[in-house]
Amino acid sequence: NNEKIIRIYQSVIKEMPAIQIKAGRDLDYSICYPRAEFDRQSMLWDLHYFKYYFLKLIGIKFDEQELEDDFSHFTDFLLKADRDFFLYRDFQSRNIILHEDSIFFIDYQGGRKGALQYDIASLLFEAKTRLKPEVRNELLEFYLEVFSREAHLNRKEFLRYYHGYVLIRMLQALGAFGYRGYFERKHFFLQSIPPAVNNLEWFLQHAELNVTIPHLWHCLEQIIRSDLL
Repeated sequence: NNEKIIRIYQSVIKEMPAIQIKAGRDLDYSICYPRAEFDRQSMLWDLHYFKYYFLKLIGIKFDEQELEDDFSHFTDFLLKADRDFFLYRDFQSRNIILHEDSIFFIDYQGGRKGALQYDIASLLFEAKTRLKPEVRNELLEFYLEVFSREAHLNRKEFLRYYHGYVLIRMLQALGAFGYRGYFERKHFFLQSIPPAVNNLEWFLQHAELNVTIPHLWHCLEQIIRSDLL
């Protein structure tokens, strides 16, 4: 959260149009694995990953049908965003290499076609980096400025879906932490849960989520009140 780190983030963000827009124009998405797009099936896989490997493993109480109804409603909303871009899928600091004055990117084998919002959400809401909310907001504004020059980005339309993609990314990450930590007993992943819950708490208090998902929201409130976590 200092000026040097912010400049590095800005340098990374400047590279994102080349990945999300330019590189994606000539890709054959039909060979992406396991899906050509971050589509309904992909989203539901992530939401069920969160349900089975996080909610159930830590003992959060929920109604199966009400939660599934919210999952369906949530994915309907996310699918309305423009998804004609390359989605890196795991755009986070562990996959970004700084060497002298150059930036390199690794671990993009899960890439596919998808929405712009997902990758910047992955970067800014990564649990262990613990970016302050004001820094996240500053970097999001920088991202919008960069993409407005590169792609004539509709700011209002982008922000309408942004927090929805922040949420699905956070749920996917919690599912991964639960699976790797509680199920596979890898302590490194358990260390990521408290900062991830802190991010979730901020989200519940400040997000402008333009979709109604009451039962899922109730589950998220249980998470941030959990003494275990």
